[in-house]
Amino acid sequence: MLPNTLVKSYKESVMKMGRFVENLFDRSVYALMNRDSEMAKKVIIDDKIADEMRDDLVEKSVCLIGEYAPVGKHLVEISRGIILVNALEMIGDRAKSIASNTTKLVKEPALKALVDLPKMASTTEEMIRTSLFVYMDRSNSSKIDKLLKMEEYVDVLDVAIEDELKLYMMQSPKNVVRAMRLIFISKDIEEIADLCLKVLHSGSGKFSIEMKR
Repeated sequence: MLPNTLVKSYKESVMKMGRFVENLFDRSVYALMNRDSEMAKKVIIDDKIADEMRDDLVEKSVCLIGEYAPVGKHLVEISRGIILVNALEMIGDRAKSIASNTTKLVKEPALKALVDLPKMASTTEEMIRTSLFVYMDRSNSSKIDKLLKMEEYVDVLDVAIEDELKLYMMQSPKNVVRAMRLIFISKDIEEIADLCLKVLHSGSGKFSIEMKR
């Protein structure tokens, strides 16, 4: 039988990765907003740490299943952890992509003031934090409806940003590359918001049922 202490330790390790990835995304957004090339480069490097944390946790999951053959609740906890760490690794990859595009954007004058991208990022940051809370404590599942509405808001902003940047591209060929990089960043943030729902899926049985309907 898998001891509860090991399950608790496992979930704490997953949360440690979650907090690291959340910080990775926060720093990628800071680098974008402040045109901080050095910060962006550090995010790119630190993404490797997130990859290593994912690999270690997947290996730990396999070892726990192999050694203790958990069933019922404990097996569900480990399975959810595997889903979660893979989603977190993908969030880290999107943060790295944002940072990579930032290192290129800062080499040229800013195309426009960033208005909706910060709103997208702020909403997505809150989604990451909330979905992790739900994973750790399923009594927070009441936050699911709020998170779904937040994801819809991010989608709306993503469409608005793309539409606006397309106008800039139509104005001058000189704007195309910078506009496309900002569109790529918007898509990265939108994808992170989608991945938060995957994180939420791993943490809430209620959400799993709703998603199947």
